[in-house]
Amino acid sequence: MPSQLSQFERHQLDVIARVTPHAMAGHLLNTTVQAVALAGSIPNTQLIVWCLYSYSIGLFLLYRHVRGRGRVPRSFERAARRATIYALLLALPWGSMSALYLGALAHDEELILVALAVGMAASGTVLLSALPAAAFAYMSGILIPGAMKCLLLVNQKGYLLLGVLAVSYWWFLAALITKVTREIRERKQADVALKESEAELQEALTAGHVVAFTWDPKTALSRRSQNAPQILGLESQQGVERSNDFLARVHRQDRGCLAAQIAALSPENPSYLASFRFIRPDGQEIWLEETGKAEFDGQRRYVRLKGLTRDITERKRAEERQRLLIRELDHRVKNALASVATVAQRTREGSASMDEFLQVFDGRIQSMANAHALLSRNHWHGVRLADVVHSELAPYVGAGCAAVGGPEVMLTAEATQPMAIVLHELVTNASKYGALTTPQGRITVRWDLPQEHMQAGLKLEWIETGGPPCRLPSQPGYGTRAIRSLVPYELAGTVDLAFAADGVRCTIELPGNCIGKDARPADAARELNGARLSGARLSAAPSP
Repeated sequence: MPSQLSQFERHQLDVIARVTPHAMAGHLLNTTVQAVALAGSIPNTQLIVWCLYSYSIGLFLLYRHVRGRGRVPRSFERAARRATIYALLLALPWGSMSALYLGALAHDEELILVALAVGMAASGTVLLSALPAAAFAYMSGILIPGAMKCLLLVNQKGYLLLGVLAVSYWWFLAALITKVTREIRERKQADVALKESEAELQEALTAGHVVAFTWDPKTALSRRSQNAPQILGLESQQGVERSNDFLARVHRQDRGCLAAQIAALSPENPSYLASFRFIRPDGQEIWLEETGKAEFDGQRRYVRLKGLTRDITERKRAEERQRLLIRELDHRVKNALASVATVAQRTREGSASMDEFLQVFDGRIQSMANAHALLSRNHWHGVRLADVVHSELAPYVGAGCAAVGGPEVMLTAEATQPMAIVLHELVTNASKYGALTTPQGRITVRWDLPQEHMQAGLKLEWIETGGPPCRLPSQPGYGTRAIRSLVPYELAGTVDLAFAADGVRCTIELPGNCIGKDARPADAARELNGARLSGARLSAAPSP
C-alpha cells in the first residue's frame, strides 16, 4: 500500500530520522557519565538496573533506526504516536533518577544530576521539535518527576526553589513547543490548501483556467485555448501560432530540457511532464507545468501532440515560503534553547552554591523570556528601547531610584535580546553591589539618536550614583563578560564599562543597522514620562 504522507509530513519524519543517531549517541554518552558520577553513592544493583535499561532503550531505538532506514511510514499519526512513546521511554531513566535520588546525594553529585537532566531536556526538545508531541513528552518525562520531588521537600529552601525553577523551565519549553505546534499546524493547513487548489484547477479545465494545446508537427503550428492570452500573454490569430513563438519565450536555462523531452517522445514513451519558466511579452516571469501526449500512426509517424499548460507560479512561491518558514522556525527554536543551555552552564560555573545558582539562573531566564515576549507581541518586527529598559529595571528599582529618558527608538529583533541581557546584568549588579544597595542610590539610563541615525547609530548611557565605593572586580564573572563582549560580538557595537569610585558607568553604542525604521531623531522625539513607566516606578530623565 503506498504512503499517504504529505510533503511536509515527510519532512517532519525525515528531520527525526536524521537526528536519531546523534540523539542516541548523546543518550548513551550521558548515561555513562551519570553512571560514573554516581557510582558508589547509590546501591550497585539499582545503578546496574538503571544502566541496563538506559543502554537497552538507546540501543533498541538505534537498531530500529538502522533497520527502518529508507522506509516511508504509511501513516503519519501512527509514526508520531510511536515516536512519542519512544520519547517517554527515553525520558524514564532521567526522570526516575531525579525522583528517586534527588535530596539523597552529595552536593556535587546533585549538581551533575541536575545539569544532565536540564541538558537532556533542552537538547531533546530541540532534536524532537519536528514532532511537538514527542518533544513535550520527553521534556515532561525528565523535568516533572524531579520538580515534584523538589516541591515535596518544602522544608528545604534550596530544593523548593529548584522545584519552582524546574516548573518554570518546563513552562518555558512548553510555550516554545506550543508555538512550534501552531506553526506546524499552519504549515499543514497551507499544504492542504495547496493540494485543494491544484485539484480545483484540474476541475476548472472546462472554464478555461488551464490552457489546452494541440501541435501539428507537419505544419509546426500550435492551437491553444481562448484563455491563452490571459495566462501566457501571447497574441495569436484565431488561437493559432507557430510553436517556435512559444519555445522562444521559455527561459533559456529551461528551453533545452523542454525541447529534448519533446524530441525524445516515441510510441513506447509518448508522454512527458515538464516544469519551466516562461517570459511573457510584458516581461513577467511565470512558472508553467506542461503535460503532453504524442499520437503516432501505424507506421510510427508523429501525428500530433496534445497537452495542457497551467500556471504554477503561486505554487512555487508557496513552496518557497514554506521552506523559508520551516528553516526560520527550526533556527529560532534551536537558538533559543541553545541560549538557555549556555546560560545554565555559565551560571553554574560562576555559582558558589545551589541557592545562588537558582536565583541568578532564574533571573537570567526570566530576562530572556521577557525579551522573547516583547518580540512575540510585536511579531518579531522589533521592540521599543523604552519597553526593553522598563522590562529589565522594573523588578529591581523602587520609587525614585531610577530616571529613564531618550527619544523614541525601535530596536531591531536581532538587537533586542543582546540589549536585554546587558541591561539585566547591569541592573542585577547594581542591586547586589552598586547604587541599588543604598537608600540614596540612583540609576540614570538615557540614550540619544542623532539626526542621521541610520549611519550614526544609538548611544546609551548607564550611570550609577549614591552607591557604595566601587572597585574593579579582581576576577570578572559571567555578567561582566556578557556586558563587555555581547554587544561587540553580536551587534558590532562598542561598550565602555567603567568601575568609577562614585559608581558604575557604562556607555553602549550601537550601529545604525540595529535601529528600526520607526526610530525618531532626538529633536523630533517624544520624551518618555514618569506616568508611562509607572509600572516600574521610574521617573523621567532629560535626554543627553
